[in-house]
Amino acid sequence: MTQRKSPPVTQRAIAEALGVSVATVSLALRDSPLIRAETRERVQRHVREVGYVRNRAATALRTGRTRIIGVAFHDIVHPFLAEMLSATEARLSEAGEAIFVNSHDDDMARQARFIDSLLQHDADGLILSPALGTREADLEAFRAQGGAVVLIVRSIPDTTLDHVVNDDAACMRLATRHLLGLGHERVLMLGGKPGTTTADGRYRGFCEAVREAGGAVGADDWIAGFSKRLEAHAAVKALWAERSDPPTAIACFNDLVAFGAMSALADLGLEVGRDVAVVGIDDTDEAQVSFPPLTTVTNNARAIGEQAVEILRARLADPDAPPMQVSLQPEISVRRSCGAAAR
Repeated sequence: MTQRKSPPVTQRAIAEALGVSVATVSLALRDSPLIRAETRERVQRHVREVGYVRNRAATALRTGRTRIIGVAFHDIVHPFLAEMLSATEARLSEAGEAIFVNSHDDDMARQARFIDSLLQHDADGLILSPALGTREADLEAFRAQGGAVVLIVRSIPDTTLDHVVNDDAACMRLATRHLLGLGHERVLMLGGKPGTTTADGRYRGFCEAVREAGGAVGADDWIAGFSKRLEAHAAVKALWAERSDPPTAIACFNDLVAFGAMSALADLGLEVGRDVAVVGIDDTDEAQVSFPPLTTVTNNARAIGEQAVEILRARLADPDAPPMQVSLQPEISVRRSCGAAAR
């Protein structure tokens, strides 16, 4: 004989059982400071005991909000982006939002399918590191449905959308100035995908630092097109095979590229920090324990994630507010990987 399911517990039933109003139950479930802490605890304890589960569909009908937020990155397994996702998820989940996560790998079709899924679920917001080639028009259908969009890590040139990014030009300018200040004259920028605001900004900062020091940037001074360890390893091996005067210092697009460069240099019999100086960008945990420890530029991963959530909430509260665009400033952590003076 099939056992019937018990009817779902409602907020009204909880209110009647505790002798409080439905409004009090609702506020307690949202952890609101508008009710006394003892009342809030009593409601929440009873909710756990009876196994109450919020009906999001009913909530959406009452409030006009589904409390569904999409979060999409171009490479979710990257340590820097994983740290950012952790911070974003923590800030969203503490307020009870449901989170849909996507890693599009710079595939516009995958990004479009994810946004279409958010549209089908009437999602409230999207925190997006846009795929290479994304235009504002690609996000218009989501915005037209009332969804808020905050760009994160990468932006879109001349956008009016809210965004939280690093000052990428300042990141690479800081890294390159540090290497030039050590006396290096043959400095190379390694990694980054041209066409993204991140890579283009970092190349701009590289050029500015070299020119400030009285140098000139040649066509071969940026080896671009990748952002991962294995590709960087192969690129450095090829570089040393092809050039008779390879660089004495490498300013890397990110820490993963720096780790790939350092492993290749070790294979070539070169000592990082003595024969070749290497600097990364991200300041991942691994940078502190790599061999040698990596000099790197702090990339504000947690701050970006947390600020993106705050801006998203502000946009949902006031859809007509002026664009909220934040650019965070970097700092450099100097370690042994840049210890070489120019030869």
